[in-house]
Amino acid sequence: MQNKKYLVLLQICFVALQLTGQNARLKRANEAMQELDYMTAIVEYQQVLQKEDNTEAKLNLAECYRKINDTENAEYWYSQVVRLPNIKPVNKLYYGMMLQANGKCDQARVWLEQFLKEAPGDARAQYLAKACDQEEELLNKNRGIYTITHLPVNSNLDDFAPALLDDELVFASDRANGVAIKRTSMWTGNPFAELYKVKFTAENAGKGNLVFDEIQPFSNEINTRFHEASAAFGPDGVTIYFTRNHFNEGVTGWSEDGLVKLSVYAARLNERGEWSNVEILPFCSTEYSTVHPSVSADGKRIYYASNRPGGFGGMDLYFSDWNNGAWSAPINMGPVVNTEGNEIFPFSDPGGRLFFASNGHSGLGGLDVFYTVPLAGRAWSMPVNLGAPINSNRDDFGIVFGNDPSWGFFTSDRDGGAGRDDIYAFQKNAAPVEIVVMDALTNKPIPGATVLNVTTGFALTTNTDGVVAFDMKQAECAAFTMTKKGYETLEKTTCATETADGQITRVEFALQKLTNFTAQGIVFDMSDGFPAEGARVTLLNDCGKPVSEPFLTGPDGRFKFKLDRNCCYTLRASMEGFIAAVGEGICTKSNSQSPVFKVNLSLEPYRDAEGFIVDNQEEAAHQGPIYNDITGLYENPDGSPASFLLGNGLEVRDGVLFDNGSPSRPDETRWQRGSDGFLVNLYYDFNSAKLRPESFPELSKLFKTLKENPDLLVEIASHTDARGSDEYNLQLSQQRADAVVEWLAAKGIPKDRLSAKGYGETKLVNGCKNGVQCSEQEHQLNRRTEFRITGTGGVSTSKPPATKPKTAPCEGCPF
Repeated sequence: MQNKKYLVLLQICFVALQLTGQNARLKRANEAMQELDYMTAIVEYQQVLQKEDNTEAKLNLAECYRKINDTENAEYWYSQVVRLPNIKPVNKLYYGMMLQANGKCDQARVWLEQFLKEAPGDARAQYLAKACDQEEELLNKNRGIYTITHLPVNSNLDDFAPALLDDELVFASDRANGVAIKRTSMWTGNPFAELYKVKFTAENAGKGNLVFDEIQPFSNEINTRFHEASAAFGPDGVTIYFTRNHFNEGVTGWSEDGLVKLSVYAARLNERGEWSNVEILPFCSTEYSTVHPSVSADGKRIYYASNRPGGFGGMDLYFSDWNNGAWSAPINMGPVVNTEGNEIFPFSDPGGRLFFASNGHSGLGGLDVFYTVPLAGRAWSMPVNLGAPINSNRDDFGIVFGNDPSWGFFTSDRDGGAGRDDIYAFQKNAAPVEIVVMDALTNKPIPGATVLNVTTGFALTTNTDGVVAFDMKQAECAAFTMTKKGYETLEKTTCATETADGQITRVEFALQKLTNFTAQGIVFDMSDGFPAEGARVTLLNDCGKPVSEPFLTGPDGRFKFKLDRNCCYTLRASMEGFIAAVGEGICTKSNSQSPVFKVNLSLEPYRDAEGFIVDNQEEAAHQGPIYNDITGLYENPDGSPASFLLGNGLEVRDGVLFDNGSPSRPDETRWQRGSDGFLVNLYYDFNSAKLRPESFPELSKLFKTLKENPDLLVEIASHTDARGSDEYNLQLSQQRADAVVEWLAAKGIPKDRLSAKGYGETKLVNGCKNGVQCSEQEHQLNRRTEFRITGTGGVSTSKPPATKPKTAPCEGCPF
């Protein structure tokens, strides 16, 4: 029994020692991670996990692998972490990022969308989720444009951040430098980075003809026992800007958290060819890192990345301007460029575009290269992803162009390199093109529009600035189709301008909103002013569009046609026994017009069961309401305003017609009835058949009616008053009728449709006959010209057509 007690005690002590050892190891791992010694932390966390399933160790191990950009191991450990209970949502974001970086976009989308459900306001996740949808677009936008070459200067470690100084390629590298004391980074386990240079021959560099000499350390004055990287040169070629740990005048700058941050330095080349006057730039601090300088073409602006307080994410892009002999305070480039992720490695090209790397904008995975263009004030355009093959699903960054935009260098840790980060050359025989898709009415950009290259079949989607950007072979032209839901499709041809300075060919296309233009209205039978059933309505256009099918009206007299944009239309309503009614001026060529054209058409009857209608005799005998074209009201037989329902949205209230609540009315009739036909108000000189100029508008109206009714046969009837002899008046009236026929025939109305008849004083409309004293006004009523419809297409109207019996024309009429 005693032995058992000792055994139990021994087991308890052993377990306690194990727990103590595990706790110590976990503590060492956490301390190493806090000091950014990720390589040591990884080893310690792995040892912890060999002994026990520890949530903290799994989470931190995934984080360490993400920090050193080991995406495969990070993916594995994040796959463990996201399935743990009560885990922070951001780990789902990181897991999605690792999946995307490893080319698993479909799986990445699932986890990014899960993260967005828990953090819907996270812009970075929105960009990354969208990037998966744009993967094909980014992979194919530059097909046949670029040639990528892996450089022989790369080592088995990190080689990155290329820069150009005359005929030298300057870059940073972790390679062993041959010194006895090796300094290694706790972060990556690699030696500290230093700057190197190599001369190269760049004849026909745009065709890939690059020949490199021997690699040498850049400068003993620049390289120190700390990190040096990311060089940039001023336009004078004698000023260098570079990144180094904060070490100033022999004093190491430690931050409050016990780290030596990175800062931007400047130096100048002296007369002995040595770099001197090394100084830290004034916008740097020991409490945060400031890195990756790039200088504008005029040397008056410097861009850099920093994680200083007040930014939008991890590393943000800033710039400072050279004013009065000093650099200004840092200016953040704003939320259009900077995200919740990292924006780093800026490069300003001679044309003003700023290239940079980001893992916060829509990309193929990891860091991708983008560019943005300065706008008015301090605004910047929405960044454009360069796409493959510059970008891949790994980290791609640090782009720089040669002396023309057809070639340059960039950094990538894509598969197939010599080490981790490697430097690549690119060549392209193309010019940058930007297509801007805008709303034709508002001139505002249209995001999400599809721009299809008709030649290649490849499509791009506009960003929030309404822009798609790509490269086209110089002087090449292609047809593009722009489409967007709610807009009309537009097809245009664009050509890439052949330039040597890399200027962007920028083309703006304006899309018209897809407006459902319609022409609609009611056809009225003006024998009583009620809707005309059975009227045939046709629509003609002036833009070569197919003719619409005719519309036959129902009991409500309504018609409706769909119209195309940029056309003018003519409506024509016809019905047997009626003069056709025509509606004109229906044009959709103005962007600001209402999409609905309301046109009412009034059919004027010229015959009924009694033959030709001279005066509407039915009005007096009509048993219900009727339309009074003088007052514009519907009236009861006693003359009072009528109120009744016509149905299908039509109602008359107090004499006024309402169409679905809006006042409406028949169109005004064109002709006034005479004694035997329709009056044509013509004027002649006394005792003459010559038409006076004031007659021409009325003649033109008659000509228009005959053109609109090509089947009508017409008699032109001329009448005189009773003054003068009967024979003379017959002769004069015939001459006047003949003059009208000749005028119409000269305008193009076939003579076989026209007949002239002078009636003299045989058809007086009042009692002013021979021997009766009358006023001049009474005589004027008899001096008239009328046109009378005698047939259609050669068919006489002497036999009246069959007519339908008159019935109650409305619901609720007072009879």
